[in-house]
Amino acid sequence: MTDSQTKSWIFLSTAIASQIEPAGINSISNIADGINHSIPTDKELQSALAWLTITGLVTKKGKKYSLTEKGKMDYETASRQTSTILKVWDNLETVLLKYRT
Repeated sequence: MTDSQTKSWIFLSTAIASQIEPAGINSISNIADGINHSIPTDKELQSALAWLTITGLVTKKGKKYSLTEKGKMDYETASRQTSTILKVWDNLETVLLKYRT
């Protein structure tokens, strides 16, 4: 999996896991497994969440994560006009390209 696929996968997992309240690593990992039928490694989780936090898409409070307002807007953009989770993931990969340095 490419770096951008991993970041968008973890972003999508965080968005779903934190819909009601901020989510911990285990919840994010479980959602990621459900999406991709693969459990993300600690390195994948930590690296992606660090990048998502630095770019202002995700916020960390204690040991829990949730989307920022900017993150919610990007998630909504990626979710428009599709009802499949894999298409949302694909769209998120494209949306996150604007944050590449």
